[in-house]
Amino acid sequence: MQLIPCNTCSHTDFRSLFSKASPQGEVFSIVECKHCKLVQVNPQPSLEEVSKYYEDSYFTQRTDRGYDNYYSEETKKEIARVFGLNLQDLGFFKWERMMSGERSALDVGCAAGYFLDYLKGRGWKTKGLDIASGPVRFAKETLGLDVEQKDFLTWDLEGKEKFDLVTLWASIEHLHQPKETLQKILMHLKPGGRMILSTCRYGVLAKYLGPKWRYLNVPEHLYYYSLPGIISLGNELGYIPLAHISYGSGLTAKKGAGAFYKTAKKFADWAVKKFDQGDMMAVCFGISK
Repeated sequence: MQLIPCNTCSHTDFRSLFSKASPQGEVFSIVECKHCKLVQVNPQPSLEEVSKYYEDSYFTQRTDRGYDNYYSEETKKEIARVFGLNLQDLGFFKWERMMSGERSALDVGCAAGYFLDYLKGRGWKTKGLDIASGPVRFAKETLGLDVEQKDFLTWDLEGKEKFDLVTLWASIEHLHQPKETLQKILMHLKPGGRMILSTCRYGVLAKYLGPKWRYLNVPEHLYYYSLPGIISLGNELGYIPLAHISYGSGLTAKKGAGAFYKTAKKFADWAVKKFDQGDMMAVCFGISK
């Protein structure tokens, strides 16, 4: 691991927040950039050092950081439900109705291709990229999607392929070069196109819970953006922020939960969304025509 400049502002002056151990017992430092306030894992492990955390068990065995069989129909339906809620809140369907001709989308970090499958069902032409072999194989062989096991930053370097929509669903926090990824996405957007990203949000809940925050999964999650931080970065790169939503109270769904817990979760989820304090966020950006 090595100390690297802040990915957003390139400064190297950090304030230490705390350390946290991974499931494999490795300890990682969580710091905040003193210049732009981006919270990050730094010193940062290399892609090779992180790759061992992304074995296929990440998608098939339930842990506090993985999935309870990501490939199940139940999981697919739940993820599609969340997609629908986010897209509604971001004004996607209204924009979609205004479009004419063939609509195309690229999902960066597409995993098993559930969003691509969702859009394909709505008549979109779709393409996905991911570096994880298991999900890519599932997307291609089971769902029949156009998905490649590629690193987006080394794919189509000339920017020949253009799309109406490019998405980063719960991906940017995993990337070693998030700013560079957002810059490259601009090359692949058609005039008037849109970019949608979702990520865990470093806000009130994250600051209050500290190392116990549910999304502080090291070293898989390398960067923790605040809402103002991600919007500021988008503005700097030339994006136009169009809409955002925050959601998630930290009270996760539990099988067999009692009536009191369900009621508390429902109220807490409503409250953080109402007052824009959720610990997840989705942001829709446009570009100039």
